[in-house]
Amino acid sequence: LLFGLLALLLAVAAWWGPGLREAAALSAIRGAIAEHDWAKAESLLRAGLPAGAEPTALRARAAAAQRQFLLGRVFRRQRRFAEAERCFEAAADLGWSAEEIDRQRMLARAQRGDVRVVEERIGAFLAEGGDDAFAEDCYESLAEGFIGSFRMDDARECLDFWSRWQPGNPRPSFWMGVIEERYERPVMALERFSKALAMNPSDYEARIRVARLELDTARLDDARHQFRACLEQRPDDPRAVIGLADCLLRAGDLAAARDLYLDALTTDVTKEQAAAALTELGQMALEEGDVARGAGLLEQAVNVDPRGTRARLTLAGALLRLGDAEGAKRERDTAQRLAERQRRLATITHEALGKPDDPDLRAEAGTILLDEGFEREGLEWLETALRIAPTHAPSHRVLADHYAASGEMERAAHHRGLAGDASRPGAAMVEAGGAAP
Repeated sequence: LLFGLLALLLAVAAWWGPGLREAAALSAIRGAIAEHDWAKAESLLRAGLPAGAEPTALRARAAAAQRQFLLGRVFRRQRRFAEAERCFEAAADLGWSAEEIDRQRMLARAQRGDVRVVEERIGAFLAEGGDDAFAEDCYESLAEGFIGSFRMDDARECLDFWSRWQPGNPRPSFWMGVIEERYERPVMALERFSKALAMNPSDYEARIRVARLELDTARLDDARHQFRACLEQRPDDPRAVIGLADCLLRAGDLAAARDLYLDALTTDVTKEQAAAALTELGQMALEEGDVARGAGLLEQAVNVDPRGTRARLTLAGALLRLGDAEGAKRERDTAQRLAERQRRLATITHEALGKPDDPDLRAEAGTILLDEGFEREGLEWLETALRIAPTHAPSHRVLADHYAASGEMERAAHHRGLAGDASRPGAAMVEAGGAAP
C-alpha cells in the first residue's frame, strides 16, 4: 500500500510539477510586466522558451505560445515592433488566440501614431468594458500614439478619461509628464512624474525621470537621492550611473564622479551615453592640465557618437592648445553644422505641436534625423508624414534615397516611383547656406 501511494504521488508530481513551475514563472513574469521592468520580463520569458524545434506535447505548446505572446507584448511596449511581430507570428503558429494577437497589432498601430485608423475600434473595445488590463493597454497605446503624432489635446482628453476611470492609476500622470516634457516645461513635468512616483514608488521609469528633472532644475540633493534609489533597483542602468556622476560632478566631488563615469562605460551603454561619459572624462582631464589625455578621450567621444556638438567643441579647444589649428577648425565647423541642424529640428518639433497634420514638417524632421544617423527615429517621422499624406512626394524621395543606400532596391524603387521629381525636404535651407544633408 505504501509503495502504491508513493507511486501515485510521484505520478501526480510528474503531471502537475511542470504546470506549477510554469504558473510560478508566469506570476513572476506578470509582476515584471506590471512594474515595467522590461529587461527582467524578457529574460524570464526567454528562459522558458524551448530551444530548437517547436514542442509537440500539447501542454508544452500551450506554454510556449503564451510565452511568445507575452514576449511580443513586452517588445511592443518598448516600441520594438519588428521583434514583437515575430513573436506574435510564433505564438500564432503555436496556437495562441488570433483575436488576442490581432488586438496587440492594433495597439502597436496606435503606438506608432497611426491612431486615426484604429481609434474607433479601440473606442469600441473600451465601451464594451471587460478586461481591465487590456483597457489600460488601450488607453496607454492611444496616449502614446497621440503624443507621438503631436495631437496633444487628444492625448490630454484620453488621459483625463483614464484618470477618472482609474483615479489610483499612476500611468495617466506619467504620460502627462511626457506631454510637459514635449512642451519643455521641466517644473510641470517634474510635478507630474513625482505624482506618478508617489502613487507607485516601484515605478522605475517615473523615478529615473524625476531624478533627471531634479538635476536639470538644480535640485542636486534630491536628484542624488533619487539616482541612488534607482541604482538600488537596477545597479547597471547607465542612465542612473551617469546621472549620479553628473550630480557628484556638479557638487565638486570629482574623484567619485570620475569613477562613476568609468563604471558607466562598462555597462550596456548607448552610443550617446558612452559619448557623454567620455566627454565629461575628457573635460575633467583638460581642467587638470592633462591636455593630451583630454584630447584623446574627446576624440573617443566623437568617434563613438559623431553627432555630439559639445564633444567636438571641447575637442577643438584641446587641439588648439596642442597646436593643431587645422584640426580645431575642422571640429568647430562640424560642430556648427550639427548645431544648426539640431536647432532646426527643435524648431520643427515646436512647430509640429501647433501643426500636427503638416507632413512637410515631419518629412524635414525625418530627413535631418536620418542624415544624422538616427535611423529608427527618422523613419518613424517619415512614416507619420505618409500616414497624414500618403502621396507626400518629398517623404517618398527621402525614403527612396535611404533604401537605395541600404541596398533595399525593391523598396527604393517603390518610393522612387511615388516621389516623381520632388526635392528633398529642407533643400531651401541648404541652398540658403544651411547645413548640407
